[in-house]
Amino acid sequence: MNPNIQEFLNFLDHEDDTDYGDFKREVDLHLLRLSESLRPLSSEQLWRLRKLREELLWMYHDDVEDMRSHLKEEIPRLEPTL
Repeated sequence: MNPNIQEFLNFLDHEDDTDYGDFKREVDLHLLRLSESLRPLSSEQLWRLRKLREELLWMYHDDVEDMRSHLKEEIPRLEPTL
């Protein structure tokens, strides 16, 4: 697994905010750093990252654990293909 993706997943495991606002700000910052570390991004990676940020910021109903679980499922799909 890409080390940057693994680092993001490790962050999710140790991120302990219970307030959704704090959680989404912290995770969004790490998502932006992840996207920078994976450059150049394929069109699929770019689409997935945009979709995840939109879900994180606007679509989930303030449930930290649901979003954490969703991110843990989706982030490994950003793995660059050869």
